[in-house]
Amino acid sequence: MRVRFVNQFFWPDEAATSQILTDLARAADCDVEVVCGAAGYAAATGEPGLAPKGVRVARVGTSRFGHGRLQKIASYAGFFGGAAWRMLTGPRVDLTVTMTTPPLLGLLGWAAQRWRGSRHFVWEMDVYPDVATALGTFRPGGVLDQAVGWLADVPRRRADEVISLGPCMSERLIRRGVRAERIFAADNWADGAAIQPLPFVSNGRLKVLYSGNAGLAHEFGTFQGAVERLAARDPLSGEQFTFRFGGGGPRMRGLRQWAEGRFPHVEFGGYAPRSELGRVFGWCDVGLVTQIPETCGAVVPSKTYGLLAAGRPVLYVGPKAATPARIIEKYRVGWQVDPGAVDELAALLVWLQAHPEEVEEAGARARVVFEREYDLPIGVARILDYLGIPVKAEVRAEAERRRAERVG
Repeated sequence: MRVRFVNQFFWPDEAATSQILTDLARAADCDVEVVCGAAGYAAATGEPGLAPKGVRVARVGTSRFGHGRLQKIASYAGFFGGAAWRMLTGPRVDLTVTMTTPPLLGLLGWAAQRWRGSRHFVWEMDVYPDVATALGTFRPGGVLDQAVGWLADVPRRRADEVISLGPCMSERLIRRGVRAERIFAADNWADGAAIQPLPFVSNGRLKVLYSGNAGLAHEFGTFQGAVERLAARDPLSGEQFTFRFGGGGPRMRGLRQWAEGRFPHVEFGGYAPRSELGRVFGWCDVGLVTQIPETCGAVVPSKTYGLLAAGRPVLYVGPKAATPARIIEKYRVGWQVDPGAVDELAALLVWLQAHPEEVEEAGARARVVFEREYDLPIGVARILDYLGIPVKAEVRAEAERRRAERVG
């Protein structure tokens, strides 16, 4: 079986989609090619020992990726053109799987399906144009919204199958005209072997961590308002809390400027390599995940799964209908707060600081649930089985062991 995955980012890049695709390619027991860009999104810190052996990597020339609009468009366009050439003139494959970086990659998968006889699966990481409309890049119902929507929906509706990242994304795809029976909802995962729970260290402070990209789809106004509210009520609140942001993205600079000189208990750092995430997550008591309501179902924050792996509960500031909120409600592994509910978040932070035993119990449940539902062997086997791709024996054995534990 010959399979081609198409995504702009791949190992050793540390972008979330790169890590997910790298895990999947490494676990596949067949002829795998990955078409990706030569320039990355995040720091290329992937360890040499984790390079996917036996995977052919076809890197196409792209300009350096950036968060500026023109830089991003140039990078996307360069990759789109190079990937199109590879897919339409390179070796034929049995199955093409297109992800969604850049947007409209499904068009290339549809072309391979139509003209080169390949089956085509769309693996949605972000739903376009919904993301762009939610973030104000496109005007709802405007020319760009309708044009990009048509271009994205044609390959979705004609693909053999579509993979979503959870129920909220499936619901959005159904509203875009994709038949429900052709959608497979499959959560992302984290590496439970690399991210092991560390003991909670109680020193009277509640330590809250935000790790990863601070992008335009993430909501920080509620958190900022809660920190300001706590400081106004009690000038010594900085002795009860430490908030740490590690990563980058377009909103990180604004957060730094907001905190500088005002809130010394709000700390900042850079991206952590994947091999360090266990230590990074182990520092905190609670992990912060945020999302603006307009993007519900258009994106699904992947930070949730790393925190569950680390045995840390999730503090999710986002809509109740989103996948992280549903996980929290189903398994009691954290707390959900509506965006804009500043007083509620401030009160919750005070309660969590006063009840460390509740935090630790939620963290213990988080790891148990993670091992049964969201660990790497289970996640990759779930996707590969759906795609009909053979799974390496050692990955299959571990996935079956964890499935047996879940049934037990």
